[in-house]
Amino acid sequence: MRPSLLRSAFLAPLLVGVSALLIGCGEDETTETPVEDSAIVDTGVVDSTVDSALPDTAIEETAGGDATTDGDGGLALCPGAGETRCSGVCVDTSVDPKNCGTCGTDCGTGKVCSSGACATSCSTGLTDCSGACVDTKSDTANCGACGTKCRSDQECSGSACVCPAGKTACGTACVDLGSDPTNCGVCGTACGAGKVCSAGVCATACAAGLTACSGACVDTKSDNTNCGACGTACAGGQTCVASACTCPAGQILCGGSCIDPSADKNNCGACGKVCGPTSSCSAGACTTAGCPSSFTACGGSCYKLTTDPDNCGACGVACTGGKVCNSGACACPGGMTDCGGVCVDLTNDPLHCGACATKCAAGQVCGASACSTTCPTGSTACAGSCVVTATDPLNCGGCGITCTGGKSCVASVCTCVAPAAECTAGFCTSLANDRLNCSACGMACGTGEICKTSACECASGKKCGGVCVNTQNDNMNCGDCGVVCSGTSKCTGGTCKAGVTDAAAGG
Repeated sequence: MRPSLLRSAFLAPLLVGVSALLIGCGEDETTETPVEDSAIVDTGVVDSTVDSALPDTAIEETAGGDATTDGDGGLALCPGAGETRCSGVCVDTSVDPKNCGTCGTDCGTGKVCSSGACATSCSTGLTDCSGACVDTKSDTANCGACGTKCRSDQECSGSACVCPAGKTACGTACVDLGSDPTNCGVCGTACGAGKVCSAGVCATACAAGLTACSGACVDTKSDNTNCGACGTACAGGQTCVASACTCPAGQILCGGSCIDPSADKNNCGACGKVCGPTSSCSAGACTTAGCPSSFTACGGSCYKLTTDPDNCGACGVACTGGKVCNSGACACPGGMTDCGGVCVDLTNDPLHCGACATKCAAGQVCGASACSTTCPTGSTACAGSCVVTATDPLNCGGCGITCTGGKSCVASVCTCVAPAAECTAGFCTSLANDRLNCSACGMACGTGEICKTSACECASGKKCGGVCVNTQNDNMNCGDCGVVCSGTSKCTGGTCKAGVTDAAAGG
């Protein structure tokens, strides 16, 4: 299971005021920081440009069945993001040696499954756990060592099972002290009959904007366990946006969970479109000439290892605990501090106030990096944290009201901030690099194209007759658009040559 996809889909970027979401078949989105025009794939905050010298890459017809419109087949979604249903069982094909890369692909004796490909040994940074190559620093099933499994409410960060950001360990459970009626504000403080836990305080009613769900006051517009209504939980990598469970922008449901059709070799461009064994999926099309420069092939998909949080520095090495991938290393975003593997804000975290080991006493709040009985002027106490509700995306306009879908908190309202626009209800998208909304909402780029600086262009190759082609081996556009190789000649190296086989020509 891809661990970084299991963390809260909105918490880490919100903690630094950056809301990053997959958009337009793989483009990353942010309302403040320029992001990668991911013609290939990425899931974190990345660079704003793609290497302009992309190699000519043959655009290959996809193999496999026709695209389907209902990727999960009407069955229950898999519990984790990135999982695929194989013979009725949810597995992670990037590591499962019995279903490596695709369902039914058994690596066999002496082989391991590394980033969706059978190999003789695991790639750099991964550990062989019974044939599965995993990152023991972030894998919940093998945390720190093979076989060490984290609880379902924990995540693995820094080789240790920890509570996710925003949750506190109370006994053997990770809870939200802001809403848990049995641990309201402080572990062990239970709200009595007829009371609810609202912003860490037992009360007779929930604060404005929150709904009582079994005594917990939650924002049903954004809460993944109570989305739209109490008890409605999001699964398969979906998150709660505008009261509905949905895949991140640019992703679709296929085989049990959310996938990125711009990069998934088993669903390249649409559910069920499978790339061949020697191809990779780039910009929603199968390619045969490898990944563009500055990208690396990981299990048939091209990633930028310097910035991708699920492949940070090496294929399969994931960032967890709210960390982002910066220059090929997992690190806490600016303004955050790593406390026991989880990124926290020392300025207002009552469990880590001013320093990782400083915990505010009962009845105190954390504001301006110090514990006190009252919050500084202009801030509001929300579950022990002093926040500015006019700008805090976790408490926007009121305690517990969270901005999702890439929105920022502006004047106490969750909204998209330019250059982002709300092209899809609830989601912000960057018109500068979203393939589905390039320069304007609804202006989609074609297959094999990327959106770069608000304009569609070929991810690789050259556009001939409105279609991206590889002029190095295209018999109808050999060397340049319209140059046709006649008779039995084949296009190789941009020149029509006689007596060349398809394999030699790269076709």
